[in-house]
Amino acid sequence: MKVLIVGCGAMGRNHVRVYSENHRVKQVLAVDAFQESLNALKDLKNTTTFTKLEDALKEKPDCAIVAVPTALHFEIADKLLDENIPLLVEKPITETLEQGKKLVAKAEKQKTVLLTGHVERFNPAVQALKKNMHLIGKPIYASAHRFGVPTQRDVGSPFIDQAVHDIDVISFLYGQTPKEVSAIERRISDEKSSDLCSAIFEFGEFTATVEANRVTPIKSRELTILGTKGAAKLNYITQELAIFISEHGDYKFNTFDEVFQRIGHGTEIKPYFVKEEPLKVEANHFLDCVEGKAVPMISGRDALYAVAAVQAGQQSAKSGKKEKISI
Repeated sequence: MKVLIVGCGAMGRNHVRVYSENHRVKQVLAVDAFQESLNALKDLKNTTTFTKLEDALKEKPDCAIVAVPTALHFEIADKLLDENIPLLVEKPITETLEQGKKLVAKAEKQKTVLLTGHVERFNPAVQALKKNMHLIGKPIYASAHRFGVPTQRDVGSPFIDQAVHDIDVISFLYGQTPKEVSAIERRISDEKSSDLCSAIFEFGEFTATVEANRVTPIKSRELTILGTKGAAKLNYITQELAIFISEHGDYKFNTFDEVFQRIGHGTEIKPYFVKEEPLKVEANHFLDCVEGKAVPMISGRDALYAVAAVQAGQQSAKSGKKEKISI
């Protein structure tokens, strides 16, 4: 199989690495307008580089990954859909909701595979939690923290670059999309855009807070979900997952000492799963979709709601008001 990868910046290089190592891929066609970016790929096997997309298309790729800056997602993806090439577009699917709607509608009309790269869905710990959500009962509240160090790269709003991961994961785990959001966004050290955001997403009877920034001296990506029967704690980076089941339920305490002794008491469960790089899991899923062996785990509707949630969060930060989320 020939895989075309358009955009070989930080994320694009990871895609090239992963697909060049995949035994199902015969050749990787890497495209970037900057030769310097392509030079970084010289040691990767089965990889041919191009500075022009048109030249790479002459090689007749079987599928493509769009990893250019978000502002260019629509332009490149639309051009590749014109060629009826199965696509994986990095998250978020497009810069605006309207652009996303056009891409999804076009892919559906053509019956062309279109997957969005919400890579954290493919994190084995997230998949394990999805399978065991019933253990914590009815979800009540979630809290996500995605903290990173400052970067010199122009990656835009932390809503688009970081928080979108957790918005998608929480929606995936809960099984519904958020309806409203209240948010703030700040610029702390980034010269070009905001680099800190905090949002409260309301799903009806379920609420989730999402915090993301690029100003901390540490890298941290964690998610906690509270349910009526317990709680789950997940570390995206280490792929550690712990589920805590409440042992007392309707237990009535007789004395203060008994209350104190039982605080935090519960059964800890650590589901078994094999740790693996999420991008490699995503790549195999995409190739399965291209070969007709699977349907995209992330639907067009899922991708559009992620964009809508991001836009509503940014709008709330500007207006100072609660904003509705819809597509």
